[in-house]
Amino acid sequence: MAQKKDYDEIKKTMCGMCSKSCGIDIYLKNGQIVDVRGMKEHLTTHGVVCAKARFAGELEFSKDRLTTPLLRQGNTWKKIAWAEALEIAAKKLSDIKTHWGPEALAVYLGNSVGLRDAKRFAMRFCDVYGTPNYSSVDSLCHWSRAMATDYTVGGYPVPDEANSKCIMVWGTNPFDSSVPEYKDIMTAMKKGTKLIVIDPREIPLARKADVYVPIRPQTDCALALGMIGIIIDEGLYDKEFVGQWTVGFEQLKERVKDYPPEKVAQICGVSIDVIYNAARTYAKNRPACIPQHIAIDHGINGFQTIRAIYTLASITGNIDVTGGDKLPQAYKTNNTRAAQEMSPKTIGIEKYPAFVRFTNQAQGMEFTNTLLSGKPYPIRAMILNGSNPFLTWPETAKTEEALRKLDFLMVVDLFMTKAAKMADLVFPASTFMERTELCDYGYVQGIPILAMRNKIFEPLPDTYPDWKFWLELAKAMGYKEHFPWENNEEMIDFVLQPSGITVAQLKENPAGIFYAQNKTQHYLEQGFNTPSGKIELYSERLAQYGYDPLPHHKEPLESPLSNPELSRAYPLCLLTGVRIVYYWQSSFRNLPGPAKLYPEPLVEMNDGTAKGLGIKEGDMVKVETMRGSITIKATINKYIRPDVASIPLGWEKSNVNTLTSYEGRDPITGYPAFKSLLCRISKVKAEG
Repeated sequence: MAQKKDYDEIKKTMCGMCSKSCGIDIYLKNGQIVDVRGMKEHLTTHGVVCAKARFAGELEFSKDRLTTPLLRQGNTWKKIAWAEALEIAAKKLSDIKTHWGPEALAVYLGNSVGLRDAKRFAMRFCDVYGTPNYSSVDSLCHWSRAMATDYTVGGYPVPDEANSKCIMVWGTNPFDSSVPEYKDIMTAMKKGTKLIVIDPREIPLARKADVYVPIRPQTDCALALGMIGIIIDEGLYDKEFVGQWTVGFEQLKERVKDYPPEKVAQICGVSIDVIYNAARTYAKNRPACIPQHIAIDHGINGFQTIRAIYTLASITGNIDVTGGDKLPQAYKTNNTRAAQEMSPKTIGIEKYPAFVRFTNQAQGMEFTNTLLSGKPYPIRAMILNGSNPFLTWPETAKTEEALRKLDFLMVVDLFMTKAAKMADLVFPASTFMERTELCDYGYVQGIPILAMRNKIFEPLPDTYPDWKFWLELAKAMGYKEHFPWENNEEMIDFVLQPSGITVAQLKENPAGIFYAQNKTQHYLEQGFNTPSGKIELYSERLAQYGYDPLPHHKEPLESPLSNPELSRAYPLCLLTGVRIVYYWQSSFRNLPGPAKLYPEPLVEMNDGTAKGLGIKEGDMVKVETMRGSITIKATINKYIRPDVASIPLGWEKSNVNTLTSYEGRDPITGYPAFKSLLCRISKVKAEG
């Protein structure tokens, strides 16, 4: 830790290097960051931060930051003032609305500059402008889980690892993705908590586990249903809870008969004994919880897998209990949307009606198809706020072809990304340390706490926080009367008004404020927040949309079972997007600290597979799918299935989304199949 002589001030805020918002202390000397440490008094993270936090200063003072609006003039850029840039943007957007209708504008918000308060301004702007095509990273991250759990248990369960007797880590690697969660798991294990890990990669936690299930990618739903069948057959479920608080148990019993352990073992590529061991360990050690994150979402079974996992948690009585998967209470808010009804013109509403209506957003992964086909109508303009689709959307070549069809593209970002380089107008954004934002820990960590991300620095001259971009654009469009707030703090106060909490209170309490009692079993007083008031193992809401009301497994579009011929040509299952602790999605590749520690993407391969292909550690290899190929360096170990290869996302060089596809998406949510595509790998011959 920095010594007192090394700093002259400590400022407290919430980290914005990823979505966890850990409490941090920023040590300053002469206005420069000399250290970043965890805020020990923070009510949820208690001083824990990950490696990314120490690079916050590199982000803040990066020489690569955009510092003024830029207007494209042919192949060059002209620096212009904000007033001129906003005037140009307003005229272009007004012309497009006049000639093509408001729906011809699509808006997409990513994670890199923060979705929190900006999205409220962006959504309201879209409502006032008239476009139904606001979308965001929600179209490929998190909301599949939020929707599936809402349809099942009436809320978003959050694992309570610290008080659990059994933790089943399913398709996530907390060491790289959530350090506070990892710490809670390790603390629980020291107290004797059982650990189950389900993952195609034998992550470090798996090597400490009581049960490790090396599952074939995107067969998780079959595994969950097989475990449910074992638990029912052996009478290990919570009969009293199931009888009183669930609907559809008899239908579920019939469904799991289709998934006997022998069949599930063949589907998942694991032994029958491992499946039995996992099911019994989970069911016999209660309370138990299930940490799981985005990896499960990314495939044809994503939504139904989440349903199956929380069906498993439900029949064992592990929902909304201490040590189980808690259902935190939401705080009361005012709505900031200007349009109250979902438009029938929203992109994706015909193909993914349940998802679009649940999120009240367009399905952004349909923007590409709409741009290329012009159906159901043309999209002529797009605003990308903190998003670089070339690195984060599937099938890069198709994405680029689609974006080039736009008449007008605006980008708001910190850096000159590839998306920004393609834009007509670029606006410079502010970092998380230059913004004031609301952070909710109920949704992230299951504890009903609100805290404020306090501004540490004033924004660089000629850069705006992204909420201010939307507010100023609204004013330039003549929409000022629809935006009654002068800044986001006024907007936050409006949002929080029903809760009785104010911005001033949050600023006075940097460690956070409880907005509700931190308790469980709310259902005893109010039931579950579902149409029936109970956990819905069988979902009538899904049936009304024409979807299967019970979870079921479907083979991915590309798999050894669904397409044996393709599998012979492309024998490896490709996992994409595996987290690296130093990075967040496609961010921070230009920062020297992370680049030194993990300088380039690597394809992870099993040692036996690599040996059979004549590939050694550090060799350059070609990874191919039906969409294209990339050249990348290989890293080899015994900790990954022989039939699996894994590549992280986020690098322009060796961009893994060159290999991915818009096909084979989840039929309910439209989420891409980032975890279930087939590839082949060959050694690149050295020149000369």
